[in-house]
Amino acid sequence: MRVCTRFAVLTLGALLTVPTGAVAQAVSDQSKKDASEQDQKQSASEEAKKQDRRRNGFRWRNRPTFQFGDVRLDIRFKTQLDWRVFDPDIDEGLFDLRQMRGGLNAEIGNHFEMQAEHDLWGGGEICGEARDKCVGGGSWRDLFVRWRTYRQAEVTVGRFKVPFGREELISFSDVDFAYRSLVSTTIPPARDKGVMVNGRFLRRGLTYEVGVFDDDGDNGRLTEPQFAVGGDPEDVGPSFAARVTATPLRPLSERLETFRVGFAYGLADIPEGLNSLRGQSVYGTNDFFEPVYVNGQRQRMGLEATYTPGPFGLAAEWMQAREERTGQGLGDVDLSDFITTGWYASATWLVTGEDKEDFNNPRNPIFEGGIGAVEVAARYEKLQFESEDKTGPAFRNPRAQHVLPNSDRVWTFGVNWFLDRWVRLTINGIREEFEDLRRLPVAGITDYWSGVARLQIVF
Repeated sequence: MRVCTRFAVLTLGALLTVPTGAVAQAVSDQSKKDASEQDQKQSASEEAKKQDRRRNGFRWRNRPTFQFGDVRLDIRFKTQLDWRVFDPDIDEGLFDLRQMRGGLNAEIGNHFEMQAEHDLWGGGEICGEARDKCVGGGSWRDLFVRWRTYRQAEVTVGRFKVPFGREELISFSDVDFAYRSLVSTTIPPARDKGVMVNGRFLRRGLTYEVGVFDDDGDNGRLTEPQFAVGGDPEDVGPSFAARVTATPLRPLSERLETFRVGFAYGLADIPEGLNSLRGQSVYGTNDFFEPVYVNGQRQRMGLEATYTPGPFGLAAEWMQAREERTGQGLGDVDLSDFITTGWYASATWLVTGEDKEDFNNPRNPIFEGGIGAVEVAARYEKLQFESEDKTGPAFRNPRAQHVLPNSDRVWTFGVNWFLDRWVRLTINGIREEFEDLRRLPVAGITDYWSGVARLQIVF
């Protein structure tokens, strides 16, 4: 109050010392300034209304879009068609319509986002995104509503991806290779119904996602009916998952601002039965590790790191799932945990010079006289199954204390040709090598080669 009083007295004194003409001139100048600002505001308002009227209705905004004031509706479509060859032959078809999905995205100003994505191919089944094997269920992929008024705390409710696994959380149309790594299609839960809170700080220098879910995702869906009442598989869950990422080296140098690390954790209850995670080959046609008896908690942990300096991209992930086997031994004794561990490391190079960070459009699209964008890529990965206890002889029996381990090592080499924003051609060469000679897709053959050529259209 004293500060305000002193300010008023000083101001009054200053005005009394100014000539009357100067005061009048100042008032006149202020009036003109106020009138000018009012005219500018009115003009800006009228121009904004004109722009709103022009943008209302249908337009092409990298995809079919309908705009009605603050409400925007985008029509989405994704499809992939593969041509494949195998050596040795594993009884797979030459052509495969890998994915065909349609969806709608709706935004209401900066406050709400809604998404609905539906499988248009697959007979109403939920199919693994990197494998051909499907499990029963609805044909909705995503169906959620997100409140995003505050970027530091957005809330998502519905069916969406559980926050675990960097590569699993990337849309299949944006993955660097034809198929996700084995660890990314085995350990992360994938999609489920639940509630999640996520946010970001420091210009995305720190991000977090935390959610609770009804089950344990599509990848953890149970198929073993042995201990279920009425012959139907029991449900997993509820489950919990959280993920945090950061750019710790950004303050040191601009060259390191794209270096990002992350940690993820998940927990779910698993009912008694042959309900452990299982190992499937790249194409999902063979199980190189059958499930074992589990009962208790399934705990997941994951580490990730990415770095995208200019046209180059480096990425690596390590994940592990530990499943309890309470009372699953002979005489109902407890067995050591069943452990699934996997990792991958990949490198990419946009030969045509585009920046890898947030890349989604070639500099010189082919339909505008250019050659599009060309990227070369390579990845090495391993997925392994084993028991924690490794004393004594190992057995393939699903109730063994020391389970005989098995692993799949995979090399993938590829070229991506982005014709424009919407069309991409991918060619991959894949080599698989299994550890256990008695768990092979084709008896007596440990090394498997395959080639994939994919046409992808996404808008």
